Amino acid sequence: MSHSPHDPYFGPGYGIPGHPNQYGQYGQYPPPPPASNGPAVAALIANILLTITCCGLLAVPGIVTAAVAMSRVNTDPVSAKNLTNWSWVIFGLAVLVGVVLLVLFFALGLSGELDETGTAPTGDDGIRI
Repeated sequence: MSHSPHDPYFGPGYGIPGHPNQYGQYGQYPPPPPASNGPAVAALIANILLTITCCGLLAVPGIVTAAVAMSRVNTDPVSAKNLTNWSWVIFGLAVLVGVVLLVLFFALGLSGELDETGTAPTGDDGIRI
C-alpha cells in the first residue's frame, strides 16, 4: 500500500511542505518571533512626557536608556530588554521623587514656612528695601 506525499497521516511532516509555518520532525521548534521594540518605545514616551511635565532632569537618563534599547532590539535583544527595564526603573524613581517633592512643598506651604512675612529686609521706616 503506497501513500501519497500529501497524506496528512503518513507525510514527512505536518502542514503544507515549504510553507513558512511548517513544523519539522520531532524535536524541532518553530523559530522565535522577531524582537519587538514596543516596550522600549513606551518607556521612551513615558520618560519624555515626564521630562516635559515635571521632573525634567530626573527622567533624562530614562530617555537615554530607552533610546539605546530601541537601537539594540534587533542586534542584542537581551541587552535591549535590560535597558528597557532600567528605563522603567528610572521612570518610577523620577515619579517617586516628584511626588515626594510635591508633598514636601505642600506640607511646607501649609505650615507657613513659605510665607513672605518677615523674610525681606526692611528699612527704618518699615518699608521693604
